[in-house]
Amino acid sequence: MKSMTVAALAASLALLAGCAFFHKPESTQFDAVDGGFEFRAIADAAYPEASANGEAWRMKWLEQKLAQTGTCPNGYTITAREPVLFSTGSLGSIYDVYYEGRCR
Repeated sequence: MKSMTVAALAASLALLAGCAFFHKPESTQFDAVDGGFEFRAIADAAYPEASANGEAWRMKWLEQKLAQTGTCPNGYTITAREPVLFSTGSLGSIYDVYYEGRCR
């Protein structure tokens, strides 16, 4: 019985560690392109694809990348946004959300 409890605890911790990876800004991808940028971020149960709160977090992560790279110092405009379903599981759907933007 004790080994089953330990196995269940280990599985739960592994699941939480995997989910934490997707919640970190490090799970984003940013590329500066001529006159703008391309950006990908995760949308999941913690940062839902169609919620204002989830979008606010993704924009915070984008602005961190812009500041780190010195891209678009005078601001930007998002010119395209496309959510792409990555997976669906017991905790809901996970999306990759792709953005394109132009510098002002």
